Amino acid sequence: MAASIDSLLPYQPFKAIYVLTVLLYTLARFPLWLLSLLPRSLRQHSSWSLRQAFMVRLVKIFIYHSSRVRSYPAWSLQPGNEKERFERITPSAKDIYRGVLNDKEIKPVEIGGTWFPAVYGPGDMKRKGVILHFHGGAFVEGDGRIQTFGYAANLLTSHTDAWVLSVQYRISSNPGCRFPAALQDVVTAYQSLLDRGIPASFIVVSGDSAGGNMAAGFLRYIEDNPGILPKPRAALLWCPWVYPAIAMKPYSCTGNPRYETDFLNDAFAEWGIKAYAPPPVDPTSSYVSPRDHPFKCEGVPMWIQFGSLEILAADIVKFADGMRSIEGNEVELHEDEDTPHDIFLVGGLLGFQDKAQKMAAAMGAWLKTKLR
Repeated sequence: MAASIDSLLPYQPFKAIYVLTVLLYTLARFPLWLLSLLPRSLRQHSSWSLRQAFMVRLVKIFIYHSSRVRSYPAWSLQPGNEKERFERITPSAKDIYRGVLNDKEIKPVEIGGTWFPAVYGPGDMKRKGVILHFHGGAFVEGDGRIQTFGYAANLLTSHTDAWVLSVQYRISSNPGCRFPAALQDVVTAYQSLLDRGIPASFIVVSGDSAGGNMAAGFLRYIEDNPGILPKPRAALLWCPWVYPAIAMKPYSCTGNPRYETDFLNDAFAEWGIKAYAPPPVDPTSSYVSPRDHPFKCEGVPMWIQFGSLEILAADIVKFADGMRSIEGNEVELHEDEDTPHDIFLVGGLLGFQDKAQKMAAAMGAWLKTKLR
């Protein structure tokens, strides 16, 4: 019965009725939630402030319900508020979409990207390096633009001397955008930087959550196809979702010991993996779920960050340990104590600004040694 109801929720008028009901119920519960979280001992974690505890709970509820109604941003390549900082990126005519990217149904298309803090200018001697970033959102949410990525972009530009190009890749909630669409877009964006004369030794690939999964997949793609693309200078993986296949199982999040201290939930994770890796895609494959598939990544030092209280923590540690076990790989694993998933992206919203700033400062110090 629940499955049949869920199948109706993305459509009107069921969607509007559901959203209105949830909104009224949530507003009515606000005072009770606040009161229940006043005692520090009753918060998800005793070290959290009232704001942190309340916002993690609120964001969890919002993500759960938006996942049930399949709410996602409409695909658009219009500049919007980004104005001249937004650019359209066309697929390369070069033979760079091979192997796993050479799909019979999914083909490279034009995508978008937003520059931070301004449009790339090679004459700007104050900045050194370009961070090519892929946003999170379980493969079904986000667009990497100012409104959704501005906070994270500011962390990067404040703690490095790099420009940031945040890629608007195809999210799988849109029709015809399953794997390997997003990974094709990663290759398209990377090649566009090379085509404008930016050397690979100047480029750092970066991704948070699902975007971290894509960044890892890109590095694997380069290794699997020697000589197809030059290696980037380094990689930044922020709370990477390295084992989405587990979301195919019921209660993958609610059964996790860190469920109460994170905002991730089953509805969001299940929507993401089923949209990204529907049949005939294998959700356990090395490109979709790299946790158990370490690969050689010599010459590309990797920064991997995670929060100690997030659902993905154990998977991320296992992935990092696997990558470290391969001779020649350089992996820096950074743990942020008492934090939920992806404070890089939503630390400002959740009230973890101080920890996010310290995390970004540690990354900046590490990256500075790699870009010398």
